[in-house]
Amino acid sequence: MHILIVKMSSLGDIIHAFPVLQYLKQSYPDAKIDWAVEQPFAELVQAHPFVHRVLRVQTKKWRSQLFKKETWKEMAALRREVQQYPYDVVLDLQGNTKSSLVTFCAKSAIKVGFGRASVTEWPNLLATNQRYNPPPNGNIREDYLFLAQSAFGNFTPIQDAGVKLVLSIQEKERLKPITEQCQQISGLKILVCPGSIWTNKQLATATLQNFLNNVGKQYSAHFFFIWGSQEEKKIAEGLSVQLPQNSSVIDRLPLPALQNLMTQMDLVMAMDSLPLHLAGTTSTPTYSVFGASAAHKYKPVGTQHEAFQGTCPYGKSFKKRCDLLRTCKTGACIKQLEGQELFEHFSEWWNSGVAKR
Repeated sequence: MHILIVKMSSLGDIIHAFPVLQYLKQSYPDAKIDWAVEQPFAELVQAHPFVHRVLRVQTKKWRSQLFKKETWKEMAALRREVQQYPYDVVLDLQGNTKSSLVTFCAKSAIKVGFGRASVTEWPNLLATNQRYNPPPNGNIREDYLFLAQSAFGNFTPIQDAGVKLVLSIQEKERLKPITEQCQQISGLKILVCPGSIWTNKQLATATLQNFLNNVGKQYSAHFFFIWGSQEEKKIAEGLSVQLPQNSSVIDRLPLPALQNLMTQMDLVMAMDSLPLHLAGTTSTPTYSVFGASAAHKYKPVGTQHEAFQGTCPYGKSFKKRCDLLRTCKTGACIKQLEGQELFEHFSEWWNSGVAKR
């Protein structure tokens, strides 16, 4: 069986779709699975051991250079590549106009996508011939999985034990000294991502510091801080200064190397951020903090993953994300949380033993 997944962006959403690969390989071990993805995210998809071929798309570049001859040559080359093989099934997990162009070009009698009630952009409906609306209020990973399960009429639960992304030689070398450091630590090893692309998804630094202090004392933990921007690096370094005996700041790693590092940890702590979703592809437990986005929608699935949901003091409610995520001047749903409050919630969950691998 030859299957094409069309999920082109963004990084977090691509990671949310990884359980579909697990489902397909579990149900059809000999299947060849191709994946159409935007060029900036191709490295991550290529590193997944279940992906046979990556089709690289560059819609942002093409839109900005639409009248250049080179653009039309590249689009024609992509069309030829998409049509190189006939597919038994095409799964359009993107649901927008740009993904519909790839889905439309693909050779397949079965093109699966979202139904009218759940599709992101209606023109996508013109490219699919089997459409399904996931049950409301489900996790985003379950939404993508529902499309694949519906397409094959097979709702057998996946046995998701996590996956290790494939590393290059250079990535292995970069990871080696950190792995050696991990092996020398006898206590709890916790990877911490204090940042997020949106400041209204981040805890106040003082709150996070208080929380980690309590966790470190109670569980003899060593913290590995990671970062994705210079601002996040400053936060990580500041937190590490406050925990000089039991913390390290990790240099920025490629995503496949970071994912492999997560498999060596006892726990990953994060906000609603890319590192949290990447950790969800492993068997490592996670503890996350949500404010202006819904934990039930975006946290990794399973009892080994716990989340604390902050509440809005202004009475705002939402199903996925607060419409004031980018504009709220206080971010009070997460900024006003207390470290002791988080520690008590975390301890109750961790001590229950459900997170232990």
